[in-house]
Amino acid sequence: MVSLHELVKGLKAAFQIRDYRTCVDLLGPIKIELIKARLLVPDVLAASDGNTAYLDDLEVAKKILEIGALSSINLLDFAGFENYYAQLRAFYFGIPDTHALADSENKKKLISLYLLILLAQGDVTKFHSELEFLSKRDLGNIEENTYLSYPVRLEKLLMEGSYQKAWDMLQNGREDDKIEEFNIFDETLMNAIRDSIARNTEVAYARLPLSNVKALLFFKSEKDTEAFAKARGWNIVNGCVLFDEDDVSEKKEQTSIVSKALSYATNLESIV
Repeated sequence: MVSLHELVKGLKAAFQIRDYRTCVDLLGPIKIELIKARLLVPDVLAASDGNTAYLDDLEVAKKILEIGALSSINLLDFAGFENYYAQLRAFYFGIPDTHALADSENKKKLISLYLLILLAQGDVTKFHSELEFLSKRDLGNIEENTYLSYPVRLEKLLMEGSYQKAWDMLQNGREDDKIEEFNIFDETLMNAIRDSIARNTEVAYARLPLSNVKALLFFKSEKDTEAFAKARGWNIVNGCVLFDEDDVSEKKEQTSIVSKALSYATNLESIV
């Protein structure tokens, strides 16, 4: 039977070469051994008493769970990531003596990834609840941290309706090696931005040229724009997208929404 030491050694080696599938396979039996050793959930009393041997074991367990979380997110297993993050919360925030365990270099990255999952799910209420919880923890200035500031700034732009800036932020993030895992959420968040713009556009306009809709929704081709329009139930006639076919001639623009919509793309002056 393979020992826990050998399993952990294999886990670290697989993670080092980004073999995330092997990591997940190894984590099953490793977690069973952690349960047997009472390490999957920290013993608060033992940790608070300063039991050095136990704290050292907890450090190893924490790193194992962090590998599990990062492996899950890279395999697009968001549910798996959330499970690992839920277990890590006990290590990050569940021990009264905050200095009992060393501050992990992955801690703030994993917290930020969890916040991005909430944004991708559109769970703004839980996002703000989590931010309030984090503000009471010893994390420093959230808005100045490379990792933590990313989801906070992105959420703020989305709530303001500053979609162009949010889009640019997602695009530019792909070039930042320090937040490589954040790029996993790009497609989901970009689709959320498109859906929000689409909802506003339906209210603001009766019809728009297809080329303008392409610019509004950040599509690179009219073919992709047409596919999006059809999926949303819009009609395309003579190069124009009809948002409300039954009331095309009388629908009036709603000024407040139009003003916001006009900031989405630089070439929208041709619309009005």
